[in-house]
Amino acid sequence: MTEARIEPPEERVSHTFRVRYAETDAMSIAHHSSFIVWMEMGRTEFMRAHGFTYRELEEMGVLLPVLEINVRYRQSAVYDDELRISTWVGELSRTKIKLCYEIVRTSDERLLAEGYSLHTFAGRDGRPLRITHYPEAWARLQAMK
Repeated sequence: MTEARIEPPEERVSHTFRVRYAETDAMSIAHHSSFIVWMEMGRTEFMRAHGFTYRELEEMGVLLPVLEINVRYRQSAVYDDELRISTWVGELSRTKIKLCYEIVRTSDERLLAEGYSLHTFAGRDGRPLRITHYPEAWARLQAMK
């Protein structure tokens, strides 16, 4: 049974990059852990595309620790493949944000992986916080939806 591909919403942000040699194993296949690193790159570029960086969020005193991460691998990537990661907000509440990802090989538009990362909002002390207590950050995050 084949699962249907879920199309990301129009509000997604895409970033193109190449698989680096250091991200592969002895067979030139991208290591499974590289996909998580690419998801983080997607998160960073998603925020940057919305005019709001991780650094700015951290300077406001808000951190985004990971609560959960999920990757469904569908196809392999190999050294020097050009890939596109698309990122979008799946959920946003006062206490957490879920970002969704899709990784596609650009040469054939083949879906290689899809997944999500769930983050909570925390202060520098590591304790959870309500993002609504940081009105500028809350407004900027809401604008990403």
